[in-house]
Amino acid sequence: MTEVRDPSRPFLEVFEALDPKTHRRALRSAMRREGNNLKRIAVEQIGASGIGKGTHAKLAKGVRVRTYPDRYGAGFLLTVKPHGKKGYHKNRQGREKPVLMWAEDGTRSRYTKSKTRFFVRVRKGHFTGKMKAYRFLKRTEETGTPKVENGLFDTFRKNLDKEARKRGL
Repeated sequence: MTEVRDPSRPFLEVFEALDPKTHRRALRSAMRREGNNLKRIAVEQIGASGIGKGTHAKLAKGVRVRTYPDRYGAGFLLTVKPHGKKGYHKNRQGREKPVLMWAEDGTRSRYTKSKTRFFVRVRKGHFTGKMKAYRFLKRTEETGTPKVENGLFDTFRKNLDKEARKRGL
């Protein structure tokens, strides 16, 4: 490793002075931080969408950020799909339901009978409902992507500078 003694420390010199493992760690930390910033925007969008007005439970706790491990490269994923116990909403009957997943994409129309059974019996089937698509993740992507793209490199550079200061470079 070469030493950098310039107090202004241009980015390229600091980057070359540090090893690739430190680069990966700084980039993963930047991804995690920007992912959490995007998660905050998603929580705001969920509140603005109007879903969950009739419940005391916080639906927004089901939003998850997953930072990819090294073997998959750099990046992160913002999702509302359930994983383990995360992403489920407990309803009045105490059953856990993936409400945010359904709310993002909506659900298809449901009926009490299939289309073929509808004609076989005398009693008619009836419509039991559907959930509209709220599309809060799409709005999050539209509003949050420019902020994340602008902040990612700055966060990465700050992480590298911090690591260089720790090592006395």
